[in-house]
Amino acid sequence: MKYLGKFTILGAVLAASTTLANASTFTLGSFATGASNQGNANTALTLTGVDLTGSSPTGLGALSSSFAPLSSATDALSPGTVWDGPVTGSTWVGVSRIRTPTNAGPGGNFTPAYGYYEFTTTLTGVTAGTYNVNLNLLADDTVEVLLDNNLLDPLVAFGALGNDSTCAQYATGCLASTEDSVLLSGLYLNSGSTLEFIVEQAGNTSGPIGDDPSGVDFDATLTPTPEPGSLVLLGTGLLGACGLVRRKFAA
Repeated sequence: MKYLGKFTILGAVLAASTTLANASTFTLGSFATGASNQGNANTALTLTGVDLTGSSPTGLGALSSSFAPLSSATDALSPGTVWDGPVTGSTWVGVSRIRTPTNAGPGGNFTPAYGYYEFTTTLTGVTAGTYNVNLNLLADDTVEVLLDNNLLDPLVAFGALGNDSTCAQYATGCLASTEDSVLLSGLYLNSGSTLEFIVEQAGNTSGPIGDDPSGVDFDATLTPTPEPGSLVLLGTGLLGACGLVRRKFAA
């Protein structure tokens, strides 16, 4: 009977650990507005800002008048044979004058003007708490990521364009060799936190139509990290359960 008591305690510990590890884990992936997002409403990216100054990403949050017809809509972009394919559970997202996603992307019907394009998603279904975030990111030409208007991490910033004719030569870019994959620990998120992707479109606007598109693609896994207080309560509860089981089987 004493072994039964030990196995009961071990089972309780494993069950509690599994609950902490798996509760409220969220998976995100970029999708265009109005497109299928596999039931995850947190990841539809809307166009929330355009800066065509060609200097630095300032004044974002209000659409340029020249892009007013687009409103906040975004299109799914086909990577073709130019960009790397989208990361797991996502699509490339960008803007297009022509509302035909199959004609957007490399070789499509629209080349965005030189400048910075801000795409935003609000985490409406995320439970408030601290998370470890595993982020995989691609962009053309390159991108920086902000969480609640603050740069997410120095590692998730504009990559150097260098001399690559397709996108950034260094992460973050649009090719497998420039994909950004980072683990960010201890980020506080709540239902209302916003992720912002500011894409730098730095190509030659004198090229053929569709020759130089711009877009972003990402997926992310948000894993909750137990707070110290929660761990203390869990440990206290398990110790109490241990004592009860030991007394029961000792009687």
